[in-house]
Amino acid sequence: MRAGYEQFDESHQEWLRQLLNRVLHILIIVAVLILLNCWFLPLIRERQKQQSTVQALKESVARERALYNKQSKKLALLQSDPSYLELLARDKLDLMKPGETIFRMDSLSEGDKP
Repeated sequence: MRAGYEQFDESHQEWLRQLLNRVLHILIIVAVLILLNCWFLPLIRERQKQQSTVQALKESVARERALYNKQSKKLALLQSDPSYLELLARDKLDLMKPGETIFRMDSLSEGDKP
């Protein structure tokens, strides 16, 4: 009868050893994943911040380019189109031609709206 118990104890110990080995492997894998996460997470966050900064700079460049194009067109018109120059001077200096009547309408501000 003793031989039957020894075989049971051996198989039970082998089963327990295999279970503990599997648990140990899982714990090692989880520890490695945690270490990789701790190592790469700051790098990922830094990259995301840099990407948002680059996007903001691209938008700023696009705005400045549009402003530059607008100002370049104004400059070209001022240098080459006398009628535009006249229109701009009359508007800024409130000048009018003889016999001409000018009507100006002020835009409503936020507080003046009905």
